[in-house]
Amino acid sequence: MAGGGEAGETPQQAAVREAREELGLDRPVPLYPLQTRASIPARFFADRDSWPPGTYVVPEHSSGTDLTDVEVKISHEHTDVQWLDYKAALEALRFDSNRTALGELHERLLAGDLPLPAK
Repeated sequence: MAGGGEAGETPQQAAVREAREELGLDRPVPLYPLQTRASIPARFFADRDSWPPGTYVVPEHSSGTDLTDVEVKISHEHTDVQWLDYKAALEALRFDSNRTALGELHERLLAGDLPLPAK
């Protein structure tokens, strides 16, 4: 799941909105902000031509959520959803920054050290 912020949104607010939209959530779920930060080349975004000139990278903020007992109904933006274990998910990810975020989440879960959920 990925998405951008809208005018005036914090990264946490954007993540909550994107999770609801892209996963079809009908109730709030806890969102755990991670320390992992990165930049994504703007060329990967379809609407980059509408952005201000000189926008070459976009900040990426990572978070995790708990979808236990939550029905996921993916949006029209997606064609498939998969539930993968840690190793398979690492191999399936395209970007190093996503692998770093997943690694952080994995280490936090092993240590029982999730951050407080964003509000």
